[in-house]
Amino acid sequence: MKKIFILCFIRIPLLLLGLVSCGRLFATPTPTPTATFTPTATATSTATPVFRPGNFERKVEVDGRERSYLMHVPKGVDALTPIPVVFVFHGWSGQPEDMVGTTDFNYIADQKGYLAVYPRGTGSADNDLSWNAGICCGFALNNHIDEAAFVRAMLADLNGIARIDPKRTYATGFSNGAFLSYRLACEMSDTFAAVAPVGGVLVFPECRPQEPVSVIHFHGRIDNVVPYEGGGTLIENAFPSVEESIETWAELDGCAGEPKTDEPAKNVVHTAYNSCRAGTAVELYAINYFGHRWPLINTFPASETIWAFFAAHPKA
Repeated sequence: MKKIFILCFIRIPLLLLGLVSCGRLFATPTPTPTATFTPTATATSTATPVFRPGNFERKVEVDGRERSYLMHVPKGVDALTPIPVVFVFHGWSGQPEDMVGTTDFNYIADQKGYLAVYPRGTGSADNDLSWNAGICCGFALNNHIDEAAFVRAMLADLNGIARIDPKRTYATGFSNGAFLSYRLACEMSDTFAAVAPVGGVLVFPECRPQEPVSVIHFHGRIDNVVPYEGGGTLIENAFPSVEESIETWAELDGCAGEPKTDEPAKNVVHTAYNSCRAGTAVELYAINYFGHRWPLINTFPASETIWAFFAAHPKA
């Protein structure tokens, strides 16, 4: 039996993920503003779930382990109309609350009408949460956590509250969360229409998607945690390069012809494969002089660009 938990968040400086001397992603204080959340009444598992605007924490059981996620329900949506959902995965040693303010996906959800979902990873402590993305990272990798099972449990829980549009389920994430978004595209290609890795590459060796999945990837050219050119010291095996990940996905999606490039903003190079199977697309935004961070509006509007890409690429 599941319980519905409702969270109140406080406006505080958020944590962005950086590099520490031991070669891990760790939370580094950064004065990034976050949205203010207000408390609401608590519902019980015996009550009929009420689909209303607000911010909630929900818990599900997966493989005998209690897992949780944050959910933002925008205004102007109802439980009967199919609604898109965007999963937003934090980085290693991050928290779902970090991603709420860092990405502004709640604000965009209020404008565009989708559910924003922020899952919580697993770890031995709250400052050591991670995702099992293939060859990275931490507690989740070492304990063989089944992240796809967690995603399916969240979708089942969400479908008990609202009508999730099966053609408009998306995932994005930063760093370890970006690795996971790639893995979900590999393992759950029948579920996800598109994914948007930010600061992460494809580190799931057994990637054999049954269906094409659109990908939009953002990466800093001077990222010293997940280097653009590959390599790095975060894991035992070197990371593949960003371009290798993109080319691999373009091949998996059956993209034909040479990619096109343009510069949509200063220091930003955009590469796009558009002639791909089932109307999918594969795109890369490489940002010069930019490191291991989520691109904010003063650098490049990554979150807005991600949602526009998602909206343009539902499941066929």
